[in-house]
Order: sequence, then C-alpha cells, then structure tokens
Amino acid sequence: MTQAIEHVDVLIIGAGLSGVGAAAHLVRECPEKSFTILESRDAMGGTWDLFRYPGIRSDSDMYTFGYTFKPWEQPKAISDGPSIKRYIEETAEEYGFTDRIRFGRKVRSAHWSTPDARWTVTAEHDGEPVTFTASWVINATGYYRYDQGYRPEFAGEDRFTGQIVHPQHWPEDLDYSGKRVVVIGSGATAVTLVPSMAEDAAHVTMLQRTPTYIASVPGAEPLAKVLRRVPSSIAYPVLRWKNMLSRQLQYSLSRKNPDMVRSKLRKDAVGLLPEGYDVDTHFNPPYDPWDQRICAVPDGDLFEVIREGKASIVTDQIRTFTERGIELESGEHLDADIIVTATGLNLQWFGGMELAVDDEPVDLGQRYAYKGMMISGVPNLSMVTGYTNNSWTLKADLVGRYVCRLLNHMDANGYASATPVTPIGEQPQPFLDLDSSYIRRGIDTMAKQGTEMPWRLYQNYVKDRKVFGTRNIADEHMTFQRRGETGVEPLRAPDTRVVKVNGKNVRYRDAGDGVPVVLVHGIGRSLEDWNEQHELLEADGRRVISVDLAGFGESEPQPEKNTLPLLGRFLGQFLDAIGVTEPAHLVGNSLGGAVVMQLAAQQPDRVASLVLVGSAGFGREVALPVRLMSVRPIGAAMLAKPSRAATRRLEESLFHNPAFVTPERIEVGFRLSARPGGSDVFLDTAADLGTIRGARDEWRRELMTTLAGLQIPTFVIWGEQDQIFPVAQLAAARAHFPHARTHAFPATGHLPQVEQAAEFANLVSEFWAELPTSLTTARKHVA
Repeated sequence: MTQAIEHVDVLIIGAGLSGVGAAAHLVRECPEKSFTILESRDAMGGTWDLFRYPGIRSDSDMYTFGYTFKPWEQPKAISDGPSIKRYIEETAEEYGFTDRIRFGRKVRSAHWSTPDARWTVTAEHDGEPVTFTASWVINATGYYRYDQGYRPEFAGEDRFTGQIVHPQHWPEDLDYSGKRVVVIGSGATAVTLVPSMAEDAAHVTMLQRTPTYIASVPGAEPLAKVLRRVPSSIAYPVLRWKNMLSRQLQYSLSRKNPDMVRSKLRKDAVGLLPEGYDVDTHFNPPYDPWDQRICAVPDGDLFEVIREGKASIVTDQIRTFTERGIELESGEHLDADIIVTATGLNLQWFGGMELAVDDEPVDLGQRYAYKGMMISGVPNLSMVTGYTNNSWTLKADLVGRYVCRLLNHMDANGYASATPVTPIGEQPQPFLDLDSSYIRRGIDTMAKQGTEMPWRLYQNYVKDRKVFGTRNIADEHMTFQRRGETGVEPLRAPDTRVVKVNGKNVRYRDAGDGVPVVLVHGIGRSLEDWNEQHELLEADGRRVISVDLAGFGESEPQPEKNTLPLLGRFLGQFLDAIGVTEPAHLVGNSLGGAVVMQLAAQQPDRVASLVLVGSAGFGREVALPVRLMSVRPIGAAMLAKPSRAATRRLEESLFHNPAFVTPERIEVGFRLSARPGGSDVFLDTAADLGTIRGARDEWRRELMTTLAGLQIPTFVIWGEQDQIFPVAQLAAARAHFPHARTHAFPATGHLPQVEQAAEFANLVSEFWAELPTSLTTARKHVA
C-alpha cells in the first residue's frame, strides 16, 4: 500500500534543543504555518536523550542555554542532562506540538524543485522509505554523528580483559563500583565523567595526551538568589545578559591578551589543587585559551576529587593496551578494570543527508554559509548552529526568530523562495574557528565562512542581534523568487585554482596541454569573460590559462597600488608561479590588452604573439563613465552603492546583442562591484591609466613605440559597435603596428570573444597556426 505524502509549510529535522526551539518560534511568530518535526530517535531531547553517561551536564549556564521565551527556574546554573531533557519536553508540551513529532524517522535525502517551489524529503522508518514535502526545511540535527562517536583503535586493545566503553554508547548496566577506571581524553566529557565516577569507583585516572584549560564556575548562580523575589520576566533577562556578556568578555580577553587569561586560569588551578601539584604539566595547554573550548567544572568538582585522592591526571601517550590496563610511552603502567574512551565526536552536518537542488547534488564543503544559517545557492533551507564561545541556544534563538521573520516577509511580498547567492571575492575560511581535534577531522565537509558579513561569523551575540535584526531581512546577498523562478547564481568558471603571487591569493583557470595561451580580462571584470574561449581553444593542443588580475575578480590586491607597469610585472610573476616559462600567446581584452602589451615590452622573450581585443592603448577616447572614474571623488560616489540595476546598464553597454545580458552575467557583475575593497582597486587603476579627458598619452606613446620596434606577431580584433573604445581606434592600431593582422566584427560590442565566440576562436586559431614555428622557437631562446 502506497503511503500518502504529507505536505507541510515547514519541516523541522531534529527534535532536540534546536528543533523544539525552532518549532516554538513558529508557534509564537508564524501561527498559521503548518509544521512537522522528524526525529530519528524514539524520544525528543537530542544530545540530552542520547548521552547517558554519569554526570552528563551542560557546559554553559542554563540562563543562556535555555530559551529566551522560557525562563530557566531551577536553582542549578550548570544543569544535569535529565533536567535539560525535561525542560525540552516541557517546552513542546506548553506550545502544544508534541503530537507533531514523528519519531523513528531518519532523514536520508532532501531534494528541491524550483518549478514546484518545495522540498521532497525522504526518511526511513522501520526500514521503509517515507516521504514528506515542505515549502521550507529547518535542519536542527546539530553537527555530530549520533550513531557513532570518534573511536580510534589502540594497539593491543584486544588483549585488555576488562571493559572498554565509549560515552556516546554508555551501557545501562555498567557497574563501576570499586573498580579502577581510566578515562582517555581531556575534553568536556572527560572532565564531567571523572568527578562523577570517582564517588563510587576505587580510583579514576584521566589520561590525557594534551592538557585542556579548565575553569571552576559556580554550580548555582549567586545573582539568581538575590533576584529570586523579582518576577522571572525581569530576573531571567538580567541573568541571561549578565552571563552572556561575562562569557563574551572572557572570550575577547582571551583573544586580545591570551597570556593574561592563561595566567588567571593557572592561578585559579593552583589554588584549587594540592600544594606542590604539577600544574604546568597537567593544566597548562600549549595553545592559547579559546583556541579550543575552555571546560567549565561546577564548584570545582574535578579539582575536589583530585584533592581528595579519588582521581588523578596523567599526561602521557599510549604505547599499548595490556591485559591489565594501559602501558604509556613513559614506561608507566595504568592498571584498569574499565577504560572509557572519551575521545570525541565525529563531525557531521545535516545528519548525513543527501542534498540536491533541481537534481544537482549540493557539496556543502564547496558552499558558503549565509549568516551561519543558510547555504549559498540553496533555497528555503535553514540550519540551526550555535556559538562555539558562548551558549548554543543564544544563536539558535536568533536564527529561529529570523526564519520566522523571513517567512512572514516572503508571504507579505508573494515570494515562494529565498536564496542566498554565492559571494564573489570572498576568501573561504573554516566554518568553525576552534582547533579541536574533532573539528579538524571533519571541517572540510562543512560550508565555509567568508571574510565579510553576512558571510563571516563573528561569534558575538551583540553583533548578531544587529545582523539578524528586522531591517536586515532583505539585503543584496539574499534573492527572492516567485514560483518557478530560480535563485540566480552568478556566472562562474569551473575548476578554478588559487596561487600565491607576492603573498597574495590569485585565482586562475588552467586546462589543457601544449602551447600556453594566456587570457586577460578588462578593468573591473574577471576570468569569467573567457569561459567560452576556454572550451573552444583547448581543443587544438593548447594549455589555456585565464587569470583574475590583481585586485579584480577573486584575486587579492597586490601590496602596491595598481599601475600598468605593476600589472605587467604581476602577469609575469603569475606565469612564473604556475610554471609557464616558454613563450605564450597572450590575449587581452580592454585593460587586459594594455597589460599583455606591457608584459611584452618588459619581457619580450615571454611572448609568442599578441591578440588584442578592443584593447586600451590605441587612442585617447574612452566611454564617459570610465573617464569619470579617473576622478577619484566622482568615481568613489559612482561605485559607493552597487546595485543590480546599475550592473545591468553596464552589461548592456558591453554587448551589442542584448541576449548576452543574462541574469547570470548581471549577478556576477553585481557581485564583483560589491566586493570588499574592489572600488579602491578600480579607482587606482583608472587614475593611473586616464584622466577626465581620456586615456593618458604618456603611457600609450611609450608602449606603442616600444612594441613597434619589437615586431611581435599581433592580431587586433574589434567590435564595430564597441561603446567603450570606438572602432575607429582599430585604424590607429594598424598605423602603430603595420605588421599586425586586424579584424572587425559587425554587430558586436566590447566583448567579441563572447558575442562571436566560435568565429573568434577560429580566427585566432588560424592566426596562431600561420605563425612560423621557427619564430616561436627562436623567442624561446631570447636571453
């Protein structure tokens, strides 16, 4: 019997702290929206249902770890796992959606259809597939695998005659009373287990390879006692803000003055440990505070069991397990009846589900995270991730409220989908900024953050309140679509790479084998202007290379300001960096034409031929907007507020045929114009090359004179309807270079390599084929 497909407005994946919080926000702020929660386990609670080891507790205070809309009213600020699970269950009951949770549904895939403007989500229940559809999906599965913790194999562990236990799969019947226990690890789980097990075990040893920063915190909030007669509607926000700001201050101090924080933590540890204890070996990590998360222990319970002799810490490495315990590299032997491998988590985003948009798989590791809660190029999908330096729920609450406002904004404006668009020029950074082992193992599978908001994560609640504020629902990075419309991704070249030139990242594309062909774009443009020629020119045994000039496209600016001589040197240094030493065919469009001519003048032995396409350098006249850019105050005002409308007008000036002014080209142009620091590079370059009256005579005259004497094989190509450099300059090119071949494309604008792609490729291929082989070979040997 075929099961009916259930459709809801919003489908939430995960019924833990994040998923239940997201559902409560929907009830509060989008009461008309239907929703269902899919939970892979048989109970709600997420982490707080999964982990059952002794002492399981929060490592953040509950005034910030609890929901903003449901005050935490128990006396313990650092609470145990069962109490947190009850808190989550109470929230679902109070907001009346317990019956909307479908337990035992493990989500396997989620596929978006643009024509239908909906997700199709496939889950597994009792071994059978079940299907749901939704207009919006909220992923609240956390960031680690529930079914498998990280468990390295240790030499000789099969010899051990006792029990080996992982905290993520704690046996209900494990009896450790009177037993010798070794806990391997030094993170939050280990420092929780040791004092909890020490009460009944004969002795507990925490075996760590590297120490962790550990701070004693009050188990109960002192200020809460003072405020207990104040209504919770007042007391709870006060406690929440006080603790949040205190934690944020600690983090900021750790980043600005790590030695001071390290000294304070060490001093506190000395005061809590027995006199003469080797603090520097066991409690003084080799890294700075908050490079990894600082572990909180309520009322110093870990220090207390060490003082009492019930527990000890050993800092060493494991050589092998033995029948009776663990032999260490130092030669010491730790006797054990039970070994607990508190060795960490396996990082996993989206619960390991497969994602696809219009049948195209989504590789999360190649995408960017928008505000840390949506994925670039993926419509109507949000995710809940919390802070690494503060309570998880502070960020989760911001995301929950933002998603509700976003849904209401879409309804009010008749939109079916919202899609953040991949940023241009952002340099990818790891999504999480901690150096913990479990993060290093899995960080490549997570989306990246960028360098500027809204792609950068500041890990700062105060800043994020502004980022997620009402005014920021619709920004230039978020696109909205009505049913059937797609979220336009900018035109992007495939398989691009990055190389360092003078210590700065330079993006390029390199494909094919044979004689090198180097393609150089114009001012304010990118290597995407050569996409068509890459495909066409690779076919005839050529190595085709395109590059984003310094400070343009996705390349970083060079240390010095852009000038034509600098760009010529930059191109030569780039070719050195990618190993191109033989003479290359240089092809330049607009500014790129002047750049390849500059390199030819500087290093003629590197040039087999020149193809100059609507090139700067042959005349003073240039389009008025470009001339205005050379006057910095005017240019700065013109570039101050990028918009898609302005980008469309620019693209229309570059092409004679309006069919080439596609949404994808507009999007890439807009992204380039909005790139951080891009306007400065543009204005520096424009001022070096021109004035309000046009291109400067000095550099043109010097360049033309030098190149005329070199007699490099040259092909000059123009579009007859070029609105940037008029086609009349083709006659000037013939006058300067009588030896050059020329061609004018009718009904073509400033980018003939795009508008007349096939014919352009044929013409330059014929030009290169007719060059004497002896000439190219001779240039290879010019000193």
